[in-house]
Amino acid sequence: MNAVSFLDFNDAAPQGWVPPAASLDREAILSRAKMQLEPLLQMLFPHGKRLGREFVVGNLQGEPGDSLCVALDGPRAGMWIDHATGESGDLFALWAAVRGYVLPGAFAELLGDMADWLAMSRAPRQPMATSSSQPVVDELGPHTAKWDYLDAEGRLVACVYRYDTPSGKQYRPWDAQRRKMSAPEIRPLYNLPRVVSADTVVLVEGEKCADALQSLGVVATTAMGGANAPVLKTDWSPLTGKAVIVWPDHDDAGAQYADTVIAHLQTLAGTSVRRVSIPQDKPAKWDAADALADGTDVAALIAAAQPLVATPSYHWNLSDWIACERFVGPPVARQWLVEGIFPMAQTSLIAAAGGVGKSFLLLALAREIAAFEGDRLNAPLCFGGALNVAGTAVYVTAEDDAIEMHNRLLSLGPIPPNLVTLPLPDAGGAKPLFAPESGSRNPGTTVYWTQLTQQLLRISQLRLIVLDPLQPLCALDLNVPENAQFVCSQLSALAAATGAAVIVSHHFAKREASTPEQAREAIRGTGGLVDGVRCVYAIWLPKEDHAKSICEKLSLNYQRNLVVQGGVVKANGRANLQVSTYIRSDSGLLVDQSYRLRHDPLDHASLLLQLRAAIAHAALEGFPYTKTAGNGVYERRFELPEPLNGLSKHRLVSMVDELLQGGQLVQAVAEGSKVAKWLDVPTGPLAQGDGDFEEGHLTPAHALQEPLQ
Repeated sequence: MNAVSFLDFNDAAPQGWVPPAASLDREAILSRAKMQLEPLLQMLFPHGKRLGREFVVGNLQGEPGDSLCVALDGPRAGMWIDHATGESGDLFALWAAVRGYVLPGAFAELLGDMADWLAMSRAPRQPMATSSSQPVVDELGPHTAKWDYLDAEGRLVACVYRYDTPSGKQYRPWDAQRRKMSAPEIRPLYNLPRVVSADTVVLVEGEKCADALQSLGVVATTAMGGANAPVLKTDWSPLTGKAVIVWPDHDDAGAQYADTVIAHLQTLAGTSVRRVSIPQDKPAKWDAADALADGTDVAALIAAAQPLVATPSYHWNLSDWIACERFVGPPVARQWLVEGIFPMAQTSLIAAAGGVGKSFLLLALAREIAAFEGDRLNAPLCFGGALNVAGTAVYVTAEDDAIEMHNRLLSLGPIPPNLVTLPLPDAGGAKPLFAPESGSRNPGTTVYWTQLTQQLLRISQLRLIVLDPLQPLCALDLNVPENAQFVCSQLSALAAATGAAVIVSHHFAKREASTPEQAREAIRGTGGLVDGVRCVYAIWLPKEDHAKSICEKLSLNYQRNLVVQGGVVKANGRANLQVSTYIRSDSGLLVDQSYRLRHDPLDHASLLLQLRAAIAHAALEGFPYTKTAGNGVYERRFELPEPLNGLSKHRLVSMVDELLQGGQLVQAVAEGSKVAKWLDVPTGPLAQGDGDFEEGHLTPAHALQEPLQ
């Protein structure tokens, strides 16, 4: 017997012999084991514990955790599954895996071991017969197929056995190195000796499909477990630098698995990835083996595989981030979609209770971006800030249909050409972008996410992506922090790849919120979601007495839900933290009326004096304003006194010009620059050349003769 067949446990002779059923009755042992199931499991897994109607432990090695679950009662008592690896079986298979028995060859020994532990009598062991016409088999019967997994040099690493049972096909992996019934810790690819020497490899689901293609001379491989294979437990490194063609089975599970694998393959240096397009007339679950059987032109189908747009990958290279080399000169100004509210190339979250109006407000924002011509002096106000950019906006709604979308857009004005709206109820329904990975509990992305992101990456001048709301597009429990963080990381990667602001909406939990602090606490899954995004903007209904007070100031008749408030409740860095007040229009749109509440009946001269004092104070503190641009008085208006921060950009800039012309303000020159732009009063430190400024102030050419008093 050669070495390879010696490691084939189905062909190896058993190591001992016991009398038949009268001495060791399989059903009697199983019945007794179920009667003592919990103490039996506690013996096998000291770190395990009871959880409801299941006994849970980390894995077959007995590590702490809850991935491996064993039913404790009912008709499935003793049946188990490891959700991390996809392995499963009955009580005998569990005993074999933990105690090191090689099944089916050592099944009789296993029964004896269990009988000893259960204190059941049995006949003494007899010497093994030198030959046997029938191999000993376990409860699954003889295997119907077997595939060997070899290393690059052709040495056996593992085997996979297929059993066709009355309840369906089952697969059992065997680790030849550890000599136990389980998959290796790190699983090799199938057909590895041919894979390592090939330039092009077709990746399919299952050994049967790989063998079918290999019969045509095509180098093919599969991961152990097919579509149920956990991606991170497979060694994909032999595919580095190769052309890989992914051929999924024709079903949702195959498509989802292909998406996950493709995303991983695209991280391998020099690996190009293509995907076979399954003909639409093929039946469900159609695969590569079926293609050979029905006479499909396999070579043509593989040749027509479509190249994929690589998802940008981001690798950490510490040598690129030496601080004194990386951060030279003044920092780059942050770019804003809406000044002080939503940053560009970052992910933000908008949260509110149902029916408050966040969806309509988001649609209005998307429409304004698509219609904006870029004139910042006439920039519209959105969410309490000035719009900063113009370009294409994509708005995806999982709840509103095309009719509702059409009505809302018409109420906002002419529909601009750069606006893309996708009402999912009329486009095939909402599909999950995020879901558990096939064969595990780990969060993953789906084919719908891949298709959406690939289209978004091809849009030029993309400025905004809205997903409204998040929950119908996510099959993950967002109350689990790891799931929420995974979703946020995927959204952040999309924002970085496109350069657009990504905004997702989410609901409050069923609790009241009438302040910014309460609104933040009310966000569902608040820990993972709030921590995972750069900005969170919340919208809430103020308490009734507060709403009535606002209506009185605005000369409006109070109605329930007429007054809505909103603001940034979480931001990483500088942000506009003022609370905005909205009034619901007849169309249902929330219209910002904050400026009417902030209006101070001071005359123009008094406002000029306040602006001059604010500019003088900022210069004295070492944070001077400029007239426009990043440090402009309008851009930093939320630092100004209350009567000023509600004024339009045009008016604030005009007031600065008036103070400059009147000699009440001057513009100073910074060291190393020839441009005078920093605002100060004539007697201030910047105007006198103190601090970091080496030159004095620049006197306006057309100063008024009599300055303001």
